Amino acid sequence: MTQHQKILWARRIMFWFAMIGLFAASYLLYTYATGTELKCGLVHGCEIVRNSKWSSFFGIPTPVFGVIFYLAIIILSIYRAYAPHKNVIYARWLIILMAIAGFAESIYLTSVQSFVLHAFCFWCLISAAAATGIFIFVWLDRKMELGIETASKELKIVFSSLLIGLVAGGIGFYYLLQPAPVRPINVTIGQAENQNNQATSTPETPEEFPVVATSTPIEGPADAKVTLVEFFDFQCPACGVYHKMVMLPLREKYKGKIKFAPRNFPLADAHQQAMGAAIAGVCAQRQNKFFEYFDLLYSNQKALSRPDLEKAAQSLGLDMNKFKTCLDDSSAKNQVIYDYNAGRAFGISSTPTLILNNGLIDGAPNLDAMSKLIDERL
Repeated sequence: MTQHQKILWARRIMFWFAMIGLFAASYLLYTYATGTELKCGLVHGCEIVRNSKWSSFFGIPTPVFGVIFYLAIIILSIYRAYAPHKNVIYARWLIILMAIAGFAESIYLTSVQSFVLHAFCFWCLISAAAATGIFIFVWLDRKMELGIETASKELKIVFSSLLIGLVAGGIGFYYLLQPAPVRPINVTIGQAENQNNQATSTPETPEEFPVVATSTPIEGPADAKVTLVEFFDFQCPACGVYHKMVMLPLREKYKGKIKFAPRNFPLADAHQQAMGAAIAGVCAQRQNKFFEYFDLLYSNQKALSRPDLEKAAQSLGLDMNKFKTCLDDSSAKNQVIYDYNAGRAFGISSTPTLILNNGLIDGAPNLDAMSKLIDERL
């Protein structure tokens, strides 16, 4: 292979890596923005990564930077093929600088997953591999002016690759966004007589816990044909998005038709304020203000410190003496722990996770998919 051919192949491979990276980053961005199910491929840490503080920088979802990075590489690659004699040096150096930045970010985020979170996101790894591939092949690229015939050939290759990538990406998105299946867990909707006795132990089978406990707050008719249980975490970013994009519209759409029963599942290792917020929710429930408090906390997930929790309670007109006393009451914490243990018994490890009647839903389906599942059971 001549030096000329090596340079052409290096540019093509960088372009293909950018397309792969763009698909992974776009899928991540869609799931981060909508809170829908994030299918994790060969690993099982996608939700842990999505729920961590590293899922965004300065309030911007991390995948946004990936989408911008890969789009820029693709646009510059097309520009170099379309106008090979214009600003050749500047385009190449811009790609080099971007390749270095993309590789550095991938190393950093992969290190966080490995050494801090001890969990890996499949699509993050795909993106990291694409950025690494671009970083490697950018050093094989050299300043080279293309003749008209070669430039025309490279332009055809670029646009053919784009067309194939769009078709393959569309098929991939269609498959990935299919509604998650409902997996029966062989439990009943019965209520426990005394959950406090089991507050600090995790049973081996889900049958030891009911889907809805006596302490679970309920919105909707008690005799509704459909019961929707959500295991949630007040500090979970995905829960916040899912609450706004799916749960609130569902509750409004099926008001008076279904029974909605949220249960606590604070991921305390990743979210330091999740347990305190969950206890505050129990305290609001004890003053018959749970759902108002539930929605209020999700409207501003950055305000979950104890003063913030007290301020939220005061804004709803709660008895503040009772509320503050309840925040330090071990029985309120035990109620949260009981919910968490129930979730663990059902095989839940991330939030949001839903149970529809006696079926555990894998992932977090979007509004249309959830509406279809509910309509089938009404």
